[in-house]
Amino acid sequence: MRHFLLILSLLILVYSCSDINKNKRIERISSMEKTLDSMEKIMNANKIDSLAEMQLAAQGVELRIKNNYKLDTINLEFGKKMDEYKRMRRAIPKLKGNWDKVKKGIGEMRKTLKNLKTDIENNSGKREKYDEYLKFEQNKLNQLCLLSNECQKGQKKILESYMKLHPELYQFSMELIKEGNT
Repeated sequence: MRHFLLILSLLILVYSCSDINKNKRIERISSMEKTLDSMEKIMNANKIDSLAEMQLAAQGVELRIKNNYKLDTINLEFGKKMDEYKRMRRAIPKLKGNWDKVKKGIGEMRKTLKNLKTDIENNSGKREKYDEYLKFEQNKLNQLCLLSNECQKGQKKILESYMKLHPELYQFSMELIKEGNT
């Protein structure tokens, strides 16, 4: 009888410890899912549908200036503005690509976390590797957060450059066309 009680108490202890680990693992997954939700909200709130339009408008301005600017020398200030404007335009496709990577990464992580959560709740799969899987997913989430932050900073920089330079350079490019037609 003593051995039975000892074995029973050991089994209860082991089972209760596994429940503690199970709950902690589920909490970690829930925390990661909340981070994904926050990241997605920020992404949707900062979404710029007009990036392609901005890129086309900038290309048009650059082309008009290139085709209609007749002077041999360029004013240093004007050259710096054009250089910043071109860098801004060239950064747009990279930004769009990174936003797509973030969006895709969020979807993939949601699916992976859902599957991992199901495995943990049902005690299926390679239980001894749950913590390793969670650590791996946390690292992926950290990388996704970094990329998302880079996207937000890049987007802000592009918008600032566009708003600062486009009106002036657009006006200048249109004046060049008028001068060429007179």
